Amino acid sequence: MRGRLSFLLIALLGFAGCGASCKRTPDAVTNEEGGEVVELPGVDTGSLILTEKRLFSKVVREVMSPCGDPVTLEVCVKEARACNRCVPAAKTVAKMVSKGEGEKEIRDWLENRFDDKAVKQIDLGSSPSLGPADAPVVVVEWADFECPHCGMAAPVIHKTIEDPELKPKTRFVFKNFPLPTHEHADAAARATVAAGNQGKFWEMHNQLFTHQEQLTNQEIEGFAKKLGLDVDKFKADWVSNETKDKVAKDKELGAKIGVTGTPALYINGRKFMQYGHGDFGDQLKDWLRLELAIKKGSAPAASAAPPPASASAAQPASASASGPPAPAASSAAPSASTKGS
Repeated sequence: MRGRLSFLLIALLGFAGCGASCKRTPDAVTNEEGGEVVELPGVDTGSLILTEKRLFSKVVREVMSPCGDPVTLEVCVKEARACNRCVPAAKTVAKMVSKGEGEKEIRDWLENRFDDKAVKQIDLGSSPSLGPADAPVVVVEWADFECPHCGMAAPVIHKTIEDPELKPKTRFVFKNFPLPTHEHADAAARATVAAGNQGKFWEMHNQLFTHQEQLTNQEIEGFAKKLGLDVDKFKADWVSNETKDKVAKDKELGAKIGVTGTPALYINGRKFMQYGHGDFGDQLKDWLRLELAIKKGSAPAASAAPPPASASAAQPASASASGPPAPAASSAAPSASTKGS
């Protein structure tokens, strides 16, 4: 009996004394369950918890270099290969992991951002545009004026392309994509075309996004008067077959390349994909900065997003390089631009 009591006492003392010493150290967990944690020069993973570091390590060990070399992303960064895509790609993997994205989502994002097969040829036609006609970066947006996400995205997009670093080298092209679920979307799209016939596309664009809750025919006609348009001509163009055809062609082209919802942004023919929640503007700016850096052949100083996109041929701009102020910014951030409204 005394022996049994002694055994129980020792066991209880041992349990009570475990404390932190009984917890697995990060190294032990890593070695037993996740393999070696990868650390890459120039890529900060210090804020990631252990499970996130393991996911980061798995991805960079398995995903191939975005530069076409027969090496992994890990090797590309460690060997400092002459490729300005690898470090930004690895940084983005770390950011996506920290925002809770899973392995599939990360791989899909990298494939879309780097694979040349993801680039679409986009006919810019005579669509309204802002910025130099020969800009190395062309941003094409398909949007619906009644879509709340489009309304929130508009001021962010315009603020981004007005950035002094980006403005001289970025062209923004707008295409209509009215969704059938929005009662006034088609009429609003046609209104921009009609206003554009009098040189006021961007002014009407801004009125519609600023007053998304006021898009009845009567209210849109009021915007035309406010903008000083020839109202009779505006009304005739608004319902003309030519105007309807222009809107339909925008939508057909969007559907052809895979647009299913709004807002949809294509940068040099590659679909912009947001990850996580929030910081839409930061991610868009990072994408554009990296696009410019790739064309220069040097990595951006503080970019978070990965590589290029082969640009579709630039067409002559159909609008002046400078437009009226964008709609007032909304306090809410737009949802991911790859998702519909």
